[in-house]
Amino acid sequence: MKSPRNDIQILKDTLIYELTKALALPQKNWTKSVVRAIFGKAIQAAAEVGIGLDRAAAEGGLPGGARWVLPRFVKNHESRGGENIPDSGPLVIASNHPANVDSVVISAHVNRPDYKAIVGDIPFFEHLPHVSEHAIYAPDPSNTVGRMTVIRESIRHLNRGGSLLIFPRGGIEADPEFMPHPDSEFDHWSRSLEIFLQHVPGLQILVTITSGVISPKAFRHPITWFRRARPDKQRLAFLYQLARQMLSGREIFGLTPRVTFGEVIKGNSHAHMLAEIEQAARRTLTRHMEWKHV
Repeated sequence: MKSPRNDIQILKDTLIYELTKALALPQKNWTKSVVRAIFGKAIQAAAEVGIGLDRAAAEGGLPGGARWVLPRFVKNHESRGGENIPDSGPLVIASNHPANVDSVVISAHVNRPDYKAIVGDIPFFEHLPHVSEHAIYAPDPSNTVGRMTVIRESIRHLNRGGSLLIFPRGGIEADPEFMPHPDSEFDHWSRSLEIFLQHVPGLQILVTITSGVISPKAFRHPITWFRRARPDKQRLAFLYQLARQMLSGREIFGLTPRVTFGEVIKGNSHAHMLAEIEQAARRTLTRHMEWKHV
């Protein structure tokens, strides 16, 4: 039987790996030593939070774990359209993906015991057994066989009447709170939504928009200069936020993320289904941004 100390060490090792990768550094002992020297205290704190998150998920699933962990990373969080979430039956929550704690914010407002989330193939979470019970891990897009396995597992879950969070873009999108053109990738949302509709009778797709998870200050921090592409800079901004908050032991960026549960798409898949979902996403984004200015 593993000891808590061993569990924490495994989580620390995976975080060092992820940080080294995000900084575009080679996975060498010397680079990992540098990362460990700079971020060691934050990594230790993050590993301990991971253990606490897993315990909370053991009792309350992903929603319970999300509500436990959010106060450590955001000042407040709000949702609108919660009445649009069906109480039962197969449901896909399809959201934009500004990264950071977007999945956590969404999960905190979903009160269904059958709730799961498709998340990136992140070793840190894979080492959290109770979180993993409610997660479906998606491999790199180049892994076609792995992606098909995810689709089949998702269909089985939905056909049992489950609910599922998915980020159809499969990559990081602009945070609508302050980044331009947050709708620029809606037309690249995955065909998996069509596949789900074809294979799951009675499926409903709830189009959802999240914003305010990335701090503009963190996005402008020099650590983001290691990367040029906006998604990579966002990932580094998130890691910087995580490290700072872990070191301080509290939320320090004043983040107040918002989520809008928007339009529900029903019916069988047809030739223009993705276009219909895309337009629903644009309308939901418009309503979401109007909320910002109220």
